Amino acid sequence: MGIKFDGTKEEKRTQEKEANLRVKGLQIQQDDIYHDESAIKTALNIARTQPKQQSKFAVKAIQKAKQNYSNIADSAYYWLYLASKGTVDREKKVAEIMKLLLNWDDQAVEWFIFGRSPRVENTLFYRWKLKRLYVINLISSTRWQIDKFCTPDIKFNSFLPFLTQQEVEDNIHAFCTLKSQKKQTKNVSDKARKFIKKIELIHDNLSIVAPYLTSWINVPQKSRWKSLKRLSKIISDVIGLKNENLFSALRAIIVFALSPYIEKNVSRILQHVSSEQIVKPPFMKNRRRNIPIILLMNKDHVILRPGNSSQMAELVKKNGMFDLAFLLKKHTRIYGTLVFSSKVRNFIERGAKIKVLMVQSGSKPGCKLRISVVLEGRHSIFLSTKLTENISKQIKVKQTDALGLDVNRLGEHILAFSVKAKLTKELKELMKRYNRLSTIEIPKLSSSLKNYGRLNHSCRYVKVRGELQRIYKKRSNLLKEIKNYVTHYIAAVIIKSKCKIFCIEDFRIDPRGKRGALAKAIYSMPDDENIFEKAVSVASLILKYNVSLISIDPRRTSSLHNNCGGILKRTSKSYDIVKCNKCSKQVNTHTNAALNIRDKGMKYYDSPFPHARGMG
Repeated sequence: MGIKFDGTKEEKRTQEKEANLRVKGLQIQQDDIYHDESAIKTALNIARTQPKQQSKFAVKAIQKAKQNYSNIADSAYYWLYLASKGTVDREKKVAEIMKLLLNWDDQAVEWFIFGRSPRVENTLFYRWKLKRLYVINLISSTRWQIDKFCTPDIKFNSFLPFLTQQEVEDNIHAFCTLKSQKKQTKNVSDKARKFIKKIELIHDNLSIVAPYLTSWINVPQKSRWKSLKRLSKIISDVIGLKNENLFSALRAIIVFALSPYIEKNVSRILQHVSSEQIVKPPFMKNRRRNIPIILLMNKDHVILRPGNSSQMAELVKKNGMFDLAFLLKKHTRIYGTLVFSSKVRNFIERGAKIKVLMVQSGSKPGCKLRISVVLEGRHSIFLSTKLTENISKQIKVKQTDALGLDVNRLGEHILAFSVKAKLTKELKELMKRYNRLSTIEIPKLSSSLKNYGRLNHSCRYVKVRGELQRIYKKRSNLLKEIKNYVTHYIAAVIIKSKCKIFCIEDFRIDPRGKRGALAKAIYSMPDDENIFEKAVSVASLILKYNVSLISIDPRRTSSLHNNCGGILKRTSKSYDIVKCNKCSKQVNTHTNAALNIRDKGMKYYDSPFPHARGMG
């Protein structure tokens, strides 16, 4: 949304700059208010003792404690309370991590050495139902923060207890003996047997592995986790087994070898350190965050607007705009007209209410104010069916009760359904523009920027850098547009197929550690689950019945032939079309994956405890 000022071109420009300066001054005042340590403590105390407190009452409580009833304090304390709630939530999660580590000694030592523990990550991933990447980052950052409570001789990614090569060899031998004894018992899974085989393989090549491990333990690393992954590949190559992954086995041996030296320190730290000491309070850094000013409803504020939420909504319905007044003591008011976009205006006409307005100053040379609006209302108000209906007129899809979807990188196979559905011209054009920016314009500008940097052409360097930033922003906006279009395209396919069950892969995966094409696919494909939930909601609204959304485990969906159960082996040369090793048919791997996803989803749906969600 934009603000228009009255007058000539020069007068408009002068008013715009002055209004921008006044908003910037308010933001600086706001920064000073929410950076106050006593205010932060008060907000954290309210968030801890009264977690369900409404924001408006929490703001009043902070104002009363600080005796600051200024208009700008409303906005500052609102942001402070929201940030405090986030900090308290993080404290609870860190406390849960520490409690879990106290019960698992081996995992605690592994976390202490590497900053990660796959078993803890998996447990919390399924317990919290959050993205795996968030869980991994929280566990790693907790280890980094706890470093200040460690002794100087044990530091994260740097110093570990010193071990000689003989001690490493003895530990490998002892660990192999221990695991081999477990192998003889009856209750050993196939996965455990494979792991023990890797341990025995390392033991058989003791003279090769021991020097590498000794050096790795005694030399500081930038990242223990990544460096051990590299080391495992080197050891596999030296042994002569390039396809053998020894990472987990080497990790277990290192944990076993260092446990006697680290275990007591880890348990002592975890028992005596609280989560409040680890998690940083909000807004403790002096950096200016340039956070927008919240204009709460029913409040007299430093930026005036006409009446309360309902009065503003009526003006938007009638005119699509209303006036704002920017104040400054001993100066005349500056009036600007806030013009609402057709999209926001449409939501308000359908019954949405204005919850808050957010005003933020713009940077030079434009100095254009940025104003955002937060709307509230029923879920159905914000679902637009116009684009979905237009797309559904362009495609033809067979009717089916269950529909499977395989999602890939941007391209002709971006969306592969279990039934035939052609991509529309609009989606192909959007992807073509995105690929042009990624493969031609950005590499070209990056190369020019590098050359101008070497030649010390400061003016050209700054110009090209600004152009590159603009192209990156353009590409980001284009990706958002693609994701929005994909949502409505999926909804259109669901409507045309008249399916009752929609099956997708579980996209909560960790892309770190992957390489090449797979990493590109994971980061560029529209894998946000909200896309599919929104698509199902729009389709359910048009079909007038609830379509069930089922997310399934993606393992083996791409490698197993749906027709005969044969194996499909992908290579860099044959990735999209692969020959089955059993029936010798040429198979489209993406359509085949969609069929496997559909069949897996149907099994979940037919089971007594289905993993499904009804949307509508």
